[in-house]
Amino acid sequence: MGYHSNNESTSSIFMVPFVQLIMLLLLILAFTYHVTELGVFSLIILVIGIGSYLWSRVSLHKIKFTIKFDKKRLFPNEVLKIEIQVTNSKLLPVLFKTRLFIPGMITGSNEGQWVSEETVLFWYQRASFSREYIPKKRGVYNVGSPLLRGGDIFGFSFKNILLNNTFEIVVYPRIVNICSVKFHKREFFGIPELWSPVKDPVYIYGTRDYQKGNPARDIHWKASARHNRLQEKLYEPTVQTKLLILLDVENFDSEGQKENFERILEIIASMIVKINRSNIPVGFITNGHVLGDKSKIIPISRSPQQMTLILETLARVGIKNDGYLLDILSKGYNIPWGTSCIYFGYDHGKQTLIVKEFMNNRKHHIWFILAKKDNKYLSTNNTHNIDTFYLNDILIEENQKYEKQ
Repeated sequence: MGYHSNNESTSSIFMVPFVQLIMLLLLILAFTYHVTELGVFSLIILVIGIGSYLWSRVSLHKIKFTIKFDKKRLFPNEVLKIEIQVTNSKLLPVLFKTRLFIPGMITGSNEGQWVSEETVLFWYQRASFSREYIPKKRGVYNVGSPLLRGGDIFGFSFKNILLNNTFEIVVYPRIVNICSVKFHKREFFGIPELWSPVKDPVYIYGTRDYQKGNPARDIHWKASARHNRLQEKLYEPTVQTKLLILLDVENFDSEGQKENFERILEIIASMIVKINRSNIPVGFITNGHVLGDKSKIIPISRSPQQMTLILETLARVGIKNDGYLLDILSKGYNIPWGTSCIYFGYDHGKQTLIVKEFMNNRKHHIWFILAKKDNKYLSTNNTHNIDTFYLNDILIEENQKYEKQ
């Protein structure tokens, strides 16, 4: 059981050094002048003080302390259960106390909450405590570090240990009901296209046991060595839709649009869930700062973990940007051929148009979902209208009412 600090806390007058010194002097005087009652009284106080001190020194020895979460990744308004278990694996009984700080976003309040528990543990006894919380907002929150206090069962003296364990809780963006938007030339949430015999060699989504008669160039040698049998590559068909979601956080912070930023994240999360059900390969790129130095790029894939990876990135991404989105697109990731893109941003700014040109030059069709509607821009760029949507076009009416409350 690792710890950060180890210090002593006194909770009784018997443990005050000055009082113990006085008792020692009284004991000496009692023996000198044969005052029996005073001697007995002083001796009792000294024994209590020294005994409590020694008891507290070994109180946390062979104490097993664990914190369990029923889930560490969840959506807002889901129940998070925290269970604390403590076991005394020795003959000596102890008074055990613990304190744990829970961030306000998890408790559903503006301020955090200190969870305090106290119990007497007799020999080889185990106790458990549980609390339930309902997080309201997305984000990544640290629970801990737990403070353990052990002492004699009378509570005269305690030994403190501050564990350096912290527990990360990831709250995804809220899932909202979104309209079934039909993008020009594409339908992402309908029936997937038929499987094609034409394979796309640049997009490998897995391996399987080698089938006799297939070309030797399809053998995946590294996977074969790992499984100790021949494995061949599985390719996505050429007609399979591939989708890349782009999140440009520029101007959200400078325009004070934190609420719309959160709504954008909720729409992306809701789309990801729908896309995952449709078994469409999807990737995600953002220029926002991602908490924990996690990657801003999630390559296109339809692996079972893809939805979780993107949702966690959405939970971690902040409103501050770490540069231009175009720099990440041009230097950080080679977009597979045939990929379509959905761009989420604030408005029809300069960077939005630059990204559009970049994608068009590489034959990637791109759609825009924006927070701010610029009527002046739309009146002079009618050709852009069919590929542009706004928050109110995507969110159904009940979600818009919820946001206003």
